[in-house]
Amino acid sequence: MRNVQKKSSASKAVKAAESRTAAEKTARASEVQTAEVKEAAGDKTAAKVVEKPALAKAEKAAENVKKAAEETKTAVASAVKKAAEETKAAAETAVKKAEKKTAAVKKAAEKAAAPEESVSVQYAGKDILVSDLMDQAKKDWTEKFGRKAAELKKVSLYVNTDDNTAYYVLNDDVKGQIAL
Repeated sequence: MRNVQKKSSASKAVKAAESRTAAEKTARASEVQTAEVKEAAGDKTAAKVVEKPALAKAEKAAENVKKAAEETKTAVASAVKKAAEETKAAAETAVKKAEKKTAAVKKAAEKAAAPEESVSVQYAGKDILVSDLMDQAKKDWTEKFGRKAAELKKVSLYVNTDDNTAYYVLNDDVKGQIAL
């Protein structure tokens, strides 16, 4: 898109330069004609008659050059402004993407930094992982009590080796037990 705008601005500048060159050629031609008429006729009146149309053409060409220069100036200013806006928008988008990636990396680092935990209860020749008891309590939440997993916010677990049972309380209101 920018290349097209640059080419358009460049072509306008070339046209303006061509208009200036044409105006200069017209002015030179009128000077030559005026000099030739003066030499041939030796009369100042004839020179003025030839000079007026040539001068009018030169003035008109000069006006065209000024108009083309103004148009080129306006087009270049517009293209520069648009390019600056596009660059700013692209930079803002890149910053947002970088912030998202940074946040994702931070989250991954936090997860990776958490150590693996394992707690087991040993008694009467049995070895029971507490994580297995937690998983069973969460499973009861959905299967036994018919609730959604997303609704579970808090799990409290109590292991009583004397009665060979683990007791749990889910979300401070649902109670249950698991036989060890």
